[in-house]
Amino acid sequence: MKIGIVTFWNSEDNYGQVLQCYALQRFLRNKGHDAFVIRYVPSHGRNLRWWMNLPIKIVIKAFQRISNSSEYNFSRRLKQQKKIVFEENSKHPRHFSLFKNRYIKYSPKIYDSRTIFENPPEADVYIAGSDQIWGWLDPGFYLQFVPKGKLCIAYAPSFGGVLLSKRKKNILRRYLERFSILAMREQNGVDICRSVGRDDAFGVLDPTLLLPLKDYISCMNFIDKANDDYILLYLLGNDIDLEISVIYEWAKLHNLKIRYVASQGRVDSYEKSYPNVDEWLGLVYRAKYVITNSFHGMIFSIIMKKKFVVIPLCKSYERMNCRIRDLLSLIHLTHRIYMNDMDLLLSDIDYGDVESILSLEQEKMSFNFDKWLSES
Repeated sequence: MKIGIVTFWNSEDNYGQVLQCYALQRFLRNKGHDAFVIRYVPSHGRNLRWWMNLPIKIVIKAFQRISNSSEYNFSRRLKQQKKIVFEENSKHPRHFSLFKNRYIKYSPKIYDSRTIFENPPEADVYIAGSDQIWGWLDPGFYLQFVPKGKLCIAYAPSFGGVLLSKRKKNILRRYLERFSILAMREQNGVDICRSVGRDDAFGVLDPTLLLPLKDYISCMNFIDKANDDYILLYLLGNDIDLEISVIYEWAKLHNLKIRYVASQGRVDSYEKSYPNVDEWLGLVYRAKYVITNSFHGMIFSIIMKKKFVVIPLCKSYERMNCRIRDLLSLIHLTHRIYMNDMDLLLSDIDYGDVESILSLEQEKMSFNFDKWLSES
């Protein structure tokens, strides 16, 4: 069966984005399906509708500035972060295309917001997700371009902590009519879907957790052959309430080296590595400990059975912590969230219990996919 997946795919420094893209496709291809990623990039051109809505946009922006709303601040921070990401990627290219071209099957064509509706990519089934593709109401990510009669599945998309007005909820209600299956990554996503009348929404694992470890080992590479004990420090540019110097002081006290990988706008004076995706997997695999503020950094620590600490986000990004808490709650590891004590990193984790829980969820999703696709 030919399955088209719409998700984020074009990052050059977000390891989680690329690996969730790889994982869902690999999971479906392991089942014998011809799964591929639709290379969709929303266009932000100023068309007629944009100009017609300009007066409303001006009023809304002015109100947000005056009220100092959290939504305006969050939007402004994201724009600042995108600028830093672009500058850092220009200085330190990570050559993600090497991994993507080898391990991910893409549509031959890149689609924008116009061409995906004019000439949609052909498939038997379409899937939206995973990642935070529903953080804004882009119709392409809600599969509004799909011809009628085709099965549409939402698998683990995230709203990313978005705040929805009454008007946006009405748009969302209409968009969700397109989906036969609403399988959401976070509980707040399930709640949002239910708030607009989709009581059939339910929670699922991030696609990276659907694959066995061997599927990641098969595409793993190593920067060097050294087997020294080290902490992998993987930080995104999102705000955290912890000085990095605290981590380095703790590592020195315990005679541990640090391999520091930063992405998505994280800039500071500490020495860093800029690995490709396969090398990043190798760094996690060989690490003795992992410290991260990344959802997928946490996930791959779990997959590779590492002792880890996840640092919660703060300020404008605090709303994005729900995905971390939801997963850790499922596998009984909420105590791995950093609470001002780095010694937490030394404590053991019962991965037997974790594997039992994840195995049941994986079996359930494998069965569900077989059922959904057989009925299409």
